[in-house]
Amino acid sequence: MIIAALSLGLIAFVGVLRILRAEAVARRIVTTAQDALQVISTPDLSDIEKERRVRRASLSLFARFLAIAGIGLASFAAAAAIVWGGAAAGLYGLDAAMSAAVGWPFLVGSTLCAVALWLALDRIGGKRETPATQTGEVPYGPMEQALHNFAFASPARQRRLGALETRLYRSRIDEDRAARPVFVTSLPRAGTTIMLNVLAETPEFASATYRHMPFTLAPLLWGRIAPMIQKPAARTERAHGDGIEVSGDSPEAFEEMLWMAFWPGHYHADRIETWSARDHDPAFARAFRTHMAKIVASKPGATRYVSKNNANIARLPLIDTICPDAAIVIPVRDPRAQVASLMRQHARFLDLHTREPFGRRYMEGVGHFEFGQALRPIAFGGTAPDLETATGPDFWLRYWIDAYEHVLATASRSAVFVDHDALCAAPHETLPALAEAIGADATDAVVDRATIFRSPGPPPEIDGGSPPLLGHARGVHAALLDRALASSAPSHRRRVIA
Repeated sequence: MIIAALSLGLIAFVGVLRILRAEAVARRIVTTAQDALQVISTPDLSDIEKERRVRRASLSLFARFLAIAGIGLASFAAAAAIVWGGAAAGLYGLDAAMSAAVGWPFLVGSTLCAVALWLALDRIGGKRETPATQTGEVPYGPMEQALHNFAFASPARQRRLGALETRLYRSRIDEDRAARPVFVTSLPRAGTTIMLNVLAETPEFASATYRHMPFTLAPLLWGRIAPMIQKPAARTERAHGDGIEVSGDSPEAFEEMLWMAFWPGHYHADRIETWSARDHDPAFARAFRTHMAKIVASKPGATRYVSKNNANIARLPLIDTICPDAAIVIPVRDPRAQVASLMRQHARFLDLHTREPFGRRYMEGVGHFEFGQALRPIAFGGTAPDLETATGPDFWLRYWIDAYEHVLATASRSAVFVDHDALCAAPHETLPALAEAIGADATDAVVDRATIFRSPGPPPEIDGGSPPLLGHARGVHAALLDRALASSAPSHRRRVIA
């Protein structure tokens, strides 16, 4: 009889939680906390405005905590009333009921039953509408978003956590394994992601993955903790809508978080400054080498580091100084096709960031400033294009020209330029040269990935684009293709390997 009464009390407890919409109140608490964290980490707001918004969020949080506490008390009261009623009716002793309620068999069993009951009620009531924050475009629920916002709010915290990891895992971090890294870089939409996938999915190379988020500067430490709190991520199409599917184990571009943590002065609200060899900082160089060694240590059997980081074209001379043994791979694409793709992605992310503010926070947190409301162009040549014109083709044509003229002026002779269009059209011919140029241990492992490439269609015309800019872009593209042809020459490949 006691167990029956306690079970009825449990049902009453769950029922009141649902009737009073405890889940919705808890979700609003998490959302308010996320917004407050974002306000603190937003450089565009003054301290007075931050204080005003945080104070308002604090009042809202206090009110909602009172609401959730009230719901909890009401649920407990409903359960207690049933148990007390049975005792008052003489069906059992209240002391015996309380003793059974606090015993570990009932505590464990009631927890499992409560979860099962909650899920069953969900199913009986029909499938609830999935919150917008858990769509394929932004595949994170409220608690995951709160964790990401906490991680993004303080680059200094990321650095401290990374330093702690270095001390804890010193025996696993062999900096010799950071030798001969490969850096894939170019403007977005040049084929950098598919090239990263080709290399990172071979046994030799290790890259940062979605599993390392959001504490990417501590991949070993977080790699032990994350499986205990993260759900396995199924493969879904990434937010770009370009057909590339990703999962928790997919490689991704998270290296920029390290640069942001050490070089905050280069990141402004409307632009990112370039780096030169004169910016060399021994402390950063050590941290960079250590970070690469950690990533390699996180993948069993890997011996070399590979990354994709579009912003690295802003710091080619510095990377050469820090990592003279590195292979820097620069895919190049027909400017008409690339500019058209850049414009589509910018429009897509403008829409996404309007509907999903966390989408912008996520991109800014990981250092992806390429599109949408997060767009911060790199100031190639010391100036950045006007953001107000970013919806038009001439903005992206000028940006494309500035970027690749900067690349041609700053890339060393050992940089490996790759014609992306030729690679897609004839991967079996191009991949062996790429594998040799970067000194891959197993050329066959790289060439085996040729099946993921698809021959490109004809480049589109850029409606509304300035003819002089289009002509200028074609000239820059011809110079890039000359570098790509030189990169495929046997003498160049021997120089890179040496």
